[in-house]
Amino acid sequence: MTKFPKILLLLAPLCLVVLFGCTHEEDYVGTYKSKRKYGEETVTLYPDHSFLQIFADSNGLDSNKGEWRVKSQNSFGLNLLVFDGWMTFKTPFQGEKAKELFGEGEKSIASFYIRSKCIIAEEDFPEFNLCKE
Repeated sequence: MTKFPKILLLLAPLCLVVLFGCTHEEDYVGTYKSKRKYGEETVTLYPDHSFLQIFADSNGLDSNKGEWRVKSQNSFGLNLLVFDGWMTFKTPFQGEKAKELFGEGEKSIASFYIRSKCIIAEEDFPEFNLCKE
């Protein structure tokens, strides 16, 4: 094996760390927001692993509290934020079936990826994603 491929083998793990990050739990602490046509959601992650979730719309404010943790997900180094007590306050989809499917108004355990300082709540609906301020 020549020197060039050996260097690539040594640098590959470093490149993965640079691309995907070597994030500590305290890096997740902060406030994340999502503005939607029908309201605004704010989630604040605290250092003690509690979170406060607030949804504001024309009807007023709703709030929710729970706990969060980081779970290492796969070999690519992508982590999940796991929320114990997450609530979907309001879904943009109409009908009781949609409310049931999304668990509107009910607490649950939810897991979301973090990418580019955003909580990726729904890949296909970016308005659901909460980004760090």
